Amino acid sequence: MGRPRNVGRRRKWFRDRRSGVAGSSGTDEVEYQPLLDREFLQITRISVEDKDNGADRIRVSVRGHGYDHPELEQVTAVAGSLYWGGRTTYLVAGESIVAIFTAPTDGDNLALYIEGWIWDYPPPLLEEALAVAGENED
Repeated sequence: MGRPRNVGRRRKWFRDRRSGVAGSSGTDEVEYQPLLDREFLQITRISVEDKDNGADRIRVSVRGHGYDHPELEQVTAVAGSLYWGGRTTYLVAGESIVAIFTAPTDGDNLALYIEGWIWDYPPPLLEEALAVAGENED
């Protein structure tokens, strides 16, 4: 018969941010990689911002498994404007969310904000959690 889907799962709401300062390289990244082996992140909102002068482009992607999978993009990002995506995104161990800022001004303050649910799975349920994540991807 199998184990009921909600046995052993614990979740808690979180809000977090990562920030950085733009350098002179032309492209700067702000990355969020919080996952432990037993965690599964269900991100319900991702926001990005160049607080000072804006950027030519901001792209947010899921990084892991050898490539970046795009989630949202803003071309010609205006200084101090918050750009967000409301689509649910899932992360498992080995993945991260990265915001790539193209051509920000040297010294700009860059920010990546995320919120959603952290699911904690006891080790026997980790494989089931990964299977559930795969079922929910469209």
